[in-house]
Amino acid sequence: MKKLFLIGIALTLAFALNAQKQMITSAWSYLKDGYLDDAKKAIDKAEANPQTAESFKTFWFKGQIYQEIGSSKNKKYQALCNDCYEVAYESYMKALKYNFVKAEHRDIDFTTQAGLMKFANILNQNNEANYESTEAFMDILFQRFPALSNAFVNKGINAFQSSDFETSYNQFEKAIQISTLTFRIDTQIYYYASLAAMRSKKFEEAISLNDFLIGANYGIDNKEKVSVYVNQAMALKETGDTAKMLKVLEDGIAKFPNDNYPLVIETFNYYVASGNDEKAREYINMAMQNDPNNAQFLVIRGTLSQEMKDNKAAEADFNRALELDPNNYDAIYGLGALYINTAADTLEWADKNLPPTDFTAFEKYQDIAKEYQSKALPHLEKALSIKPNDLQVLQILKELYYKTGKFEESQQMGARIKELTE
Repeated sequence: MKKLFLIGIALTLAFALNAQKQMITSAWSYLKDGYLDDAKKAIDKAEANPQTAESFKTFWFKGQIYQEIGSSKNKKYQALCNDCYEVAYESYMKALKYNFVKAEHRDIDFTTQAGLMKFANILNQNNEANYESTEAFMDILFQRFPALSNAFVNKGINAFQSSDFETSYNQFEKAIQISTLTFRIDTQIYYYASLAAMRSKKFEEAISLNDFLIGANYGIDNKEKVSVYVNQAMALKETGDTAKMLKVLEDGIAKFPNDNYPLVIETFNYYVASGNDEKAREYINMAMQNDPNNAQFLVIRGTLSQEMKDNKAAEADFNRALELDPNNYDAIYGLGALYINTAADTLEWADKNLPPTDFTAFEKYQDIAKEYQSKALPHLEKALSIKPNDLQVLQILKELYYKTGKFEESQQMGARIKELTE
């Protein structure tokens, strides 16, 4: 009786185990016949059962089922899950691990460099004895993963276009993980991921991606290659590493002498922001080598020259800008402000350096100041005609009219200011 009892238990266990394995087979049958809802139910049950929860087949089939659901056009199947591709990816990763025969291989961390090296070493052994199923292993790596990577890339692009940069980065990151596992590096995915990382403020991740792209000399042309250097510089700037940022900019400027305009401008902007006018002027000169008739560049260089007390150079640049663009507001205002400041500097110098009793000499400098004020007037009036509500110009003109004896015009400016500020 005891022997029969033990046989009964063994048969019960065998039937139970067979039933669970049958669930995997059912899931596969449903998948092949296109019944994705039934396939999902069956494979989810197989995963939930301890007897098949660590079977490579469970996750090999689950990956395929969820991948099919993710790409299905049938609304009924689309409603079965929101993150089908993510589930498929995680399932394939488990299938790879459970497919290893040796327990020591099942603890691989595919997210680390050491784990990837360990995985590569197993592959290099080219030993079918390492796997329970070579077919499953090859199918995941070279059939399922490429299609899944494309799916993640498409989702990443759609999310990016919808300004969901966090999701976009996560999708591209998955595609990169897959390409790394299959040892088929697609640099364009890295580029997409770097853009999404920047937009989602993942600056450290962007730096790592751009390092790879620069090392791989990514870009279909020099313009695109330069854009990688610009992105890297901006990421480094956001992390506060301005030393590395400048090195990246300078390296790119040297490497792409005929296409370095964006890099030169970024370097120029940095030196302007940091108050280094001399270096800023050096880089705006560099930018103008490729674009000498850019009126706005002339205005920028003129403004820098004025800051550096090089008034002759400033005046020449503002006038040249107006020759190219007669209605350039910045050049018009800049020239007017230059003359006003020169008049003020002239009077200040006279106050500090002339004897208080030397009225003749002082009048001479007053006349010089008035000449500059008269030269400023038409430029400031034109600036006001372009921007009639510019309070700064109105205030300057109010004072200038008063100093030049045009009291009625000065009062008009005062009334305009009062009207705009009350």
